[in-house]
Amino acid sequence: MDKELNDKVIDFSKKSLKIEENLSNSIFKDIEYIKITKDENGNSFKEETLIEFAKRCFYIVTVVKNNGITPALYKYKVPFEVLLDFLNGFKNNQSSGKIIDIERYVPEDLA
Repeated sequence: MDKELNDKVIDFSKKSLKIEENLSNSIFKDIEYIKITKDENGNSFKEETLIEFAKRCFYIVTVVKNNGITPALYKYKVPFEVLLDFLNGFKNNQSSGKIIDIERYVPEDLA
């Protein structure tokens, strides 16, 4: 089942990027990833541009917490600049709850 799901994710990525030869599958610390070297127009990425774009985005992090009576969902709007610190708070048990979803939000003027 996991292989079937992975194949669907990889196939979806290839279809959406339209440049199959720019994808290579690899594994790092038991996590599969896809390396993309060019955009769908065949242009190489510019690191500074990607980082500036990311800095203008933020992430909606959904956390489930159970305060003894009933579980509740908390949605946090987290700027890019503090995302790793925010996530580390849960990893290091400094924050309560379990992260169940992370969604990137791109402001309308960037889309």
